[in-house]
Amino acid sequence: MAMKFCFERAIQLPRETVFAFHLKPACLALLHSGWSQLRVLKHESEVRVGGETWVEHTVAGCLPVALGYRHTRCDPPLRFAEVLIHGPFSRFTHVHEFEEHKGQTLVRDLLDVEWPWQFGGSLVLTRLVAPSIVRVFRNRGEALERLTRNGTIQRCAAEQILQSAG
Repeated sequence: MAMKFCFERAIQLPRETVFAFHLKPACLALLHSGWSQLRVLKHESEVRVGGETWVEHTVAGCLPVALGYRHTRCDPPLRFAEVLIHGPFSRFTHVHEFEEHKGQTLVRDLLDVEWPWQFGGSLVLTRLVAPSIVRVFRNRGEALERLTRNGTIQRCAAEQILQSAG
């Protein structure tokens, strides 16, 4: 059994700024700082089709899990996507969408996940994994707002835009 998720958060910044921040995989650690044990292991300087991002996420406070993602789509400043190429899921696709909405940017995360039967299948997915995914994306949304307020997104986006131009 697969599950689909949609998470949305409105950010008080232009779409190009929010997209540029997300285009830099190193910024992923900023979205998880202070509430999650996530370490970015390997990444390219920016998201591109065929590029990979690898992270280590500590589950239950003690179990490190390596996750590898391959970027499958990049349509600036509208969307980019990745699929899991290494990790415990049978399927994990993640589409990031950025929509201009009433002077803000609506950040939308679309996930399609499936948990393997040998690890408990749909029972574990619905009872343990899905609530964890919801927590992660709620916290990421709150982090986006905090990083907007303190100017981090704007600074990271400006650096990304300068690197892309140079």
